[in-house]
Amino acid sequence: KNSSLSSGQERAGDNGALLREKQSLVVVRQLVVDSVQMLGLWSVVVEHTVELVVGKLSQETANILRQAQLRDLVVSPSGRDIASNLVQCLVQTYLGDNASTDAISNRLRQLCPGLYRQEDALSSKAHELLLAAAKQTKGGERDKMVAEAVSIAVQIAGHLQLGVLVSHLASCQAYPRVVEVCLAAATKRDPSQLAVHYYNNGENSDDAAGMSAFLGRSECYKHCTAMLHTLLQAGSAPPTSPSVPTSPGPPPPPTPAILPPDQATIWAEQVFQLMLSSSDQLLHVTLYQWLIENKYIDKLLNIKTAHIEDFLKRGAVQHPETLAMFDLLWKYYEKTSQYVPAARILAKLADRHSTELSLSGRVQYLSRAIMCVKSSEGGSANRAAGELLHHLEEKMEVARVQLQVLEAVSGKPEAEGQVGRLNSDLLDITTLYQDWAEPYQLWECKLAILQCAGHPDQPLVNTIWTNIIEQQENSTNQNKVLALSNKMETLGRQYANSSKYFPLELIVRQLEVVSCRERGEAGWVPSCLQTTGVSLPRLLDVYNRLYTTKDSIWLTLGDSLHILKVLCSLLQLFATDPSLVSPGERRQFMVVCQDAVSTYLGELYQKQTQETSGLVARFRDIQAKLDRM
Repeated sequence: KNSSLSSGQERAGDNGALLREKQSLVVVRQLVVDSVQMLGLWSVVVEHTVELVVGKLSQETANILRQAQLRDLVVSPSGRDIASNLVQCLVQTYLGDNASTDAISNRLRQLCPGLYRQEDALSSKAHELLLAAAKQTKGGERDKMVAEAVSIAVQIAGHLQLGVLVSHLASCQAYPRVVEVCLAAATKRDPSQLAVHYYNNGENSDDAAGMSAFLGRSECYKHCTAMLHTLLQAGSAPPTSPSVPTSPGPPPPPTPAILPPDQATIWAEQVFQLMLSSSDQLLHVTLYQWLIENKYIDKLLNIKTAHIEDFLKRGAVQHPETLAMFDLLWKYYEKTSQYVPAARILAKLADRHSTELSLSGRVQYLSRAIMCVKSSEGGSANRAAGELLHHLEEKMEVARVQLQVLEAVSGKPEAEGQVGRLNSDLLDITTLYQDWAEPYQLWECKLAILQCAGHPDQPLVNTIWTNIIEQQENSTNQNKVLALSNKMETLGRQYANSSKYFPLELIVRQLEVVSCRERGEAGWVPSCLQTTGVSLPRLLDVYNRLYTTKDSIWLTLGDSLHILKVLCSLLQLFATDPSLVSPGERRQFMVVCQDAVSTYLGELYQKQTQETSGLVARFRDIQAKLDRM
């Protein structure tokens, strides 16, 4: 047993040694092959004059070459990079002299196929064809050469120096061909679609292969967007005047930098449409992102492809803290007549907490959302849209009150530190009342809040109006009557149609007290209230009741006939211009006026003073006019 075990170990040891010997021989063979190929390359460099070829290298690469030994050139990665650069310099020597690259390509393929692959030879041929095409004056011939070069380039797209090839295509004005080659390069670099998987799964940083493929594809797409940028810039440049040719013969093709604007615009649109027609999802992503970064928002929103909506949605999800992608998404929905989704996004934008957005901006969002719902198919008749519209309109009412609160507290030093709250969020009606209207005694805002909430607390409404009038009276020492008149016109237009929030009798009495105290012109209060929509019959009824209460305040204020003077002025208005009352009410109102005049005259006859005599004469004149109607 021991002898058989030892013999087995010996055989295993022999096999291991044999395997290692074979591996060593393979490595030695490869070293010999690499050395021979490097010497073969160097022999070609010598044939083409070492100084000329090395002179085309960068200064840094040339310095490394001068200090390198053969061993370094053969076995080190930097040595192989130098060898590749020498190959390119040799090919460039032929391209620069407008010579065919076939001979040098065949020679390099023969002597150093590991350093100059078949793909390199094809790449050189494609460059040669494009350089020749750029100098070709016959359009047909140039197009033929470009097509042949692109056909070659597409085959080896994964091994191309893409930047150089793109510049050659641009010099031939073959701009659409750039898109074709770049798409082919992207596909060759990522044949397994790892980049698409990486993108669609949230760009997971743990997916190293997917990230590498994504970056590789992105490099290809950037050539397309860079060219599009160049063409768009040329298209927007002012036209240049024609210059004198430097040599006889047909004019050379213009470079992208000096393309005629009209022609550049045509090329740009062709390239743009070609990119849009591609099925490459990641090209679309790159293009859309480029359009956003370069502020071509109208172009972006006019795009109608299968990828644009997903791109905008993804951007909004990935960057929820910014408004930009949400703004683009609702504009896209609005542009494509998807009004209800647009309205929902606008409503969310108005509601979101943000210090970037002002309250007026939130109101604009709500206004736009309401307009979108009303524009949708079926409009508010659609149940879901109707519910959304109702919700938005309620929010808009509260937001308008919030705007009013913001305007009211903006000038108050004690509220300076809190104003930001009114801009950073849409607040509810209770918060506006408890945190702002009540503590800062914002009477007009309180009234707006009560109306918005549908809460007609009559004692509170009366208190609010009393304070509004007192506050306005005390706010100026100049013409208090004029200030009150302007304020009442503004508020009256807003509230006069609702008696719950516009207690007319209280308002009339308060205003007339001020008028009597300030010796204002009789009749300014009825005139002011008429402009807000209060009818003449209603005013007469209020003033008549005010008069019949025989309030002692008028005597206290020094003019016991004050309300009679106002009534005289009010009745004079109707007697002079009956059309102030609608035809349907006019006859009945005329009878009411006649009865009222008779009553006022009866009471005036009993007083018999100089002041009452003047009023009696005026009332008789009114009576005569009423009788003649």
